Amino acid sequence: MKKSILTIALFVASVCMIDASAQTKTSFGVKLNGNMTNVKLTDLQGSSSSFKPGVSVGGFAKIQFNENFALQPELLFSYTDTKVKLDDMKNKYKYASVEIPVYAVGQWALGNGKIFVGAGPNIGYGFSIDSKTEKLPEGHPGENKIELDHWYAGGGIMAGYEFDFGLIVNAGYKMGWDLSSTHKSSGVRTQTISVGVGYKF
Repeated sequence: MKKSILTIALFVASVCMIDASAQTKTSFGVKLNGNMTNVKLTDLQGSSSSFKPGVSVGGFAKIQFNENFALQPELLFSYTDTKVKLDDMKNKYKYASVEIPVYAVGQWALGNGKIFVGAGPNIGYGFSIDSKTEKLPEGHPGENKIELDHWYAGGGIMAGYEFDFGLIVNAGYKMGWDLSSTHKSSGVRTQTISVGVGYKF
């Protein structure tokens, strides 16, 4: 965990140094996405899961290097209800995550704005807010519940359109791999498909 926090801190510091030393223009914005998220257990036989609807909200900074290239770090909070089936038991979770994706963005003028595509790394922390195990024998409360708290890292892609007056429409896909699975009986892999809107100030 300490390594992950240090990595995030070093990356943010590097972005700030680049912004300060280069001839760049930085703008800020907010975004809201509708998500389909799959929280999948790995290395655990008999388990299965599927995509469930959710939402994410947050902000971003867009560091413009030139007309066609920018760097876009984001800070997002995501939430979804998910269900993991383990043999004959069903575990329901209210799953949330906080993540920092950073996209290298290519953009080109089109009509009354510009079209853009981006790709880059993503790091975050996921956790279960609340959980409930179905078909659990009486007298065994909490038994066999699955630990979802985990640091994860991965990558993502996005594409969309930014209007001249600041409105943004976008779609994306992200995947994350558990960084702490070596200390647990199973790991957690996340996949998220998103469609959303944003506004750049």
